[in-house]
Amino acid sequence: MKNKIFAILLFVPVIVLGAYMIKLISMSRFEKVEVAVQGYDPKDFFSGYYMYLRPDWEKTDCSQFADNICPQEEFEQTYTFYIKREQSDKLSAKVNAGDVKLQFSYSKGGFKPLITDLLVDGKSFLEYLQQTK
Repeated sequence: MKNKIFAILLFVPVIVLGAYMIKLISMSRFEKVEVAVQGYDPKDFFSGYYMYLRPDWEKTDCSQFADNICPQEEFEQTYTFYIKREQSDKLSAKVNAGDVKLQFSYSKGGFKPLITDLLVDGKSFLEYLQQTK
């Protein structure tokens, strides 16, 4: 009896992790879209290791979406993006100037859009930081 319970308890996490992996794999096949963002200050702009960002739909190119309409209702109102504290000073000026975009893996009517990168001047923020050293 104990062996059956143990086997079931081991099998459940495997199923959950398998379903999660299938979700991630399917999301990687979604189209990549870029949404302009601006800094959002709920209390302080850079809180620890997170930047708070809000989509700026006026600066976003809506032609990348179906019917040339930005699906604002499918995106969150604010996002948090993890960065290292020493990187925050270099990114702060760009975020304040409005020169950043969040890249999402997106499918209309599918899963919630998943952040894949922070783009600064059209490049990954990691690439941008390496160039500004």
